[in-house]
Amino acid sequence: MDKRTNQVMTEISNTCIDMMQEHGSNWTKPWRDIIAKGQPLSAKKRHYNGINRINLAMYMLKRGYTSPVFGTFKQWQSLGYKLKDAKGKGINVVFFQIVKYKDKKTDEEKTFPTWKVFTVFNSQYVENWKGDFLDNDQDLTQDWSDILDAENLAQLSGANFVNEDANSAYYRPSNDTINMPSKEQFNDASGYYGTLFHELGHWTGAKHRLDRKFGTRFGSDGYAFEELIAELTSAILSGLTKVDAEPRADHAKYLNGWIKCLKDNPDAIQKAASAADKAATFILEAAEQNTESCLSGRDQPVTVTKVAS
Repeated sequence: MDKRTNQVMTEISNTCIDMMQEHGSNWTKPWRDIIAKGQPLSAKKRHYNGINRINLAMYMLKRGYTSPVFGTFKQWQSLGYKLKDAKGKGINVVFFQIVKYKDKKTDEEKTFPTWKVFTVFNSQYVENWKGDFLDNDQDLTQDWSDILDAENLAQLSGANFVNEDANSAYYRPSNDTINMPSKEQFNDASGYYGTLFHELGHWTGAKHRLDRKFGTRFGSDGYAFEELIAELTSAILSGLTKVDAEPRADHAKYLNGWIKCLKDNPDAIQKAASAADKAATFILEAAEQNTESCLSGRDQPVTVTKVAS
């Protein structure tokens, strides 16, 4: 990463640390609530994801934006609009790209990864903007409304749920199962589904799915990082399904590990957000495929597997 990208990552990481210190283990709730009201959306009708989803949602919260729509100066200009009172209100977003080039000596096509930083402005600063380039009845909470019911999403994910230990929720890699206490053991449905989504986040990390490296020692960076991914996955899915999930009691013990991980590695939040986005997308895509399978005549959802590329 270049100096500017590193600076952006540090700023975002520090914001997350501030939220952890202010809200404790419930640090994702404020921006999860924002996501439930409207996904951060670009002026070109594309939803932001990964670290940009988190960062823009946090700014929506901090600045009280009522619109989730953002665009660069050039994007707004290309749509025929002008910015007003926007000085100092730009927000940096980062995009990862694979650039192709030809080796001058061998003429061989090669690639290299690069990050680009863009500055976007909320539509609040766009003069006379009336949302005319958006559909009047457009739902800004993603185009997955057919499977967004929390219970259906869980069942259609293809995960194998068991109830071997009535007092604990966990994903067990050895037999690829998710253990969940009964619903009656939770204070409300939101607590149940928030926990379930967290464990589904871990479930996606199996080798035959997204192939993440699980940390095995509590307190290690690897352990904290995987827990952060699962927590962000739960927050994303809770936002999309309108579940007001409360943090699990045991998440308080992870908090210091998350803060230390982000302080030691400012780009960890970007990596965790990207991994959580992939995990949430994997679950949603699996549910979509299983929905199609059920509609085509199969009685039970199938487990969808994917080998990481």
